[in-house]
Amino acid sequence: MNKPKLEVIIPSINGLFLLKKHLPEAIAFSGKDTAITVVDDDSVDGTLDYLAANFPKVKCLRQDQNLGFTKSVNHGFGESSADLVILLNNDVSPKKNYLASALKHFDHDRTFAVTLDETTSSWPLVSWDGKLQYIRGEDKTAPRFSAWASGGSAIFRKSIWDELGGFDEIYSPGYWEDIDIGWRAWKAGYQIIWEPKALVEHRHESSFSKLDQNFVSLVKQRNELIFNWKNISDPDLRHDHFLYLLRHTLIHPGYLKVVFAALKAYPQVKKTKGIITDREVLALVNQPLA
Repeated sequence: MNKPKLEVIIPSINGLFLLKKHLPEAIAFSGKDTAITVVDDDSVDGTLDYLAANFPKVKCLRQDQNLGFTKSVNHGFGESSADLVILLNNDVSPKKNYLASALKHFDHDRTFAVTLDETTSSWPLVSWDGKLQYIRGEDKTAPRFSAWASGGSAIFRKSIWDELGGFDEIYSPGYWEDIDIGWRAWKAGYQIIWEPKALVEHRHESSFSKLDQNFVSLVKQRNELIFNWKNISDPDLRHDHFLYLLRHTLIHPGYLKVVFAALKAYPQVKKTKGIITDREVLALVNQPLA
């Protein structure tokens, strides 16, 4: 594509100490013409005053109540006029030239997103065993088709983001919303690429680590179920999932709490439709680019 208009969006809540560490690198390595926006999720740590005093060119979107990660990201995208949006967690530091290799993939007009190479992680090696499963891929030598783009470090084509409706806020406050939009993109006929030369360092110091971890665990597991119920339409895979739920609940009766939490949210689910089947997506992802 012709030189695209770029914008970095960084959602943050009480993350001043993280912005002090990582924002300078995001500004320095994202290009002088790239807009930088921090979506402040009702912080009380002086974030806005600090940014105004030290980074006056950084745009701040202030939320008057804590909306969580998923809604904060949608807020930022909704205010953006960029062609490509770089979504970074406030605990992510991009490396020099991290955009050069990634942006080339957007020459293909079906590319929805490019997920960046977190130095301590990898691309998601996806499989199906009663539910969507993934581990870290071991071969980091070449770009791969990825099932999704990380919500903490990725570049998204804004026009397709808008077409897909952004993150589904049923996943609020967070977790699985990036996997969900990735699956929806694939089923709509788009592609997502993991680029090993687009290096960032993710320190995993975000505000989620400060929450009650029992609550975080419940949200993660609830959202995992919502993802599978919302997105998987293949009858045989759905049957596999039902058997998984039955087995897992019999072995772990406490899992019923998760099931009930997901059932409570289920009336809000909007089922995913597409031109690509679940099995076709599973066959397309994980593969190296030709």
